[in-house]
Amino acid sequence: MKIERRGMQFDHLLVYQTVQPKANWQDGIFLLEDMQLTEGIYQNGPIFFSLSPESGEPKFGQFHYYMPINGAVTIDDSNADLQFEQDFTVSEALVMRQADQTLDFYEAEKTLRTYAKEHSITLKDTFYCVLLEVYGDIIIDLYIPIQDEGDVT
Repeated sequence: MKIERRGMQFDHLLVYQTVQPKANWQDGIFLLEDMQLTEGIYQNGPIFFSLSPESGEPKFGQFHYYMPINGAVTIDDSNADLQFEQDFTVSEALVMRQADQTLDFYEAEKTLRTYAKEHSITLKDTFYCVLLEVYGDIIIDLYIPIQDEGDVT
C-alpha cells in the first residue's frame, strides 16, 4: 500500500451533482458518458467524482461527477443538476491507488483516514475518486484533501 501526497487540477469540466444512495455511485458516470454521445461533447480526461456525507443519512451521499471536456460549453438553465466549471483544483491531498491491494474505494478511504490520524493530519470529509482506464480495466485513484496538519515534532 503506497500513500502519496499530491494535488490534482483539471480545466473545462462538465459537472453533474446529485444526492443518491452510495451504492449507486456509478449512475452519474453513466449519465456523463451518455452526454458524450447525445450532445457531441468530447471528453479529454478521466471522469472523477466526489462524495460528501449527507447529514442524517448514512446510506446516502452528495455526489459531484466531473468530466473534463475540450472547451467551454453553455448549459441550459432547465437542468439545475448540470453545470460547467472552468477549472478544478485540489492543492494537496493524501492519495492512494486502488490497485494497491484494497478491495474498494471505501476500504481505501478508511486506510487513508487511519494514516492521517496516525500522522496528525486532518482530512476534509469529501473525497474524490478518479477513474483511470488502463488496458480496458478501471483503476481508481482516491484523493482526500488535507485540511490541516498538526505539529509532528
